[in-house]
Amino acid sequence: MGLGGYLAARGDAEHYASEQAREEHEIVTMPAAEAQEVRDIFKTYGLSEEESFTVVESLRRRPKDWVTFMMRFELGLEQPEPGRAWKSALTIACAYIVGGIIPLSAYIFLSDAQSALRLSAVVTLIALTVFGGIKGRVTGVSVLRSALQTTLIGGLAAAAAFGIARWIS
Repeated sequence: MGLGGYLAARGDAEHYASEQAREEHEIVTMPAAEAQEVRDIFKTYGLSEEESFTVVESLRRRPKDWVTFMMRFELGLEQPEPGRAWKSALTIACAYIVGGIIPLSAYIFLSDAQSALRLSAVVTLIALTVFGGIKGRVTGVSVLRSALQTTLIGGLAAAAAFGIARWIS
């Protein structure tokens, strides 16, 4: 999963670089069309043609800023943070390790598989409730609602995974 996070972040960075190169090429090879795109963007914000003209002329004198403007406002892309791919990979990998240890911890401490399964289910539901509550507090959503939602969805996902594993075996 960490590798998937790394590849996704790398893909975002490569996509940004590709689009940036295209925009750099377009402001040189077809500046009139690009200027019109800027005016069209400003029109959506309610600026008149005259008001837009001043900004377009200013951007023409600053090609790097023009490209940055087009990336952000035409394409809706922000430049990815350098090193984001590695941070993403490590964050996801650590989250999966911690998330996997929680339900598996019961099997480390108990030798009876049935008792370990029951304890694992209880510990997992408690962890989902706690993490959901923390998520609610951080995001500003009702802590109780977030805790219940996370517990319900996580519990259903765990039950589905258990059911599929049981069905396969």
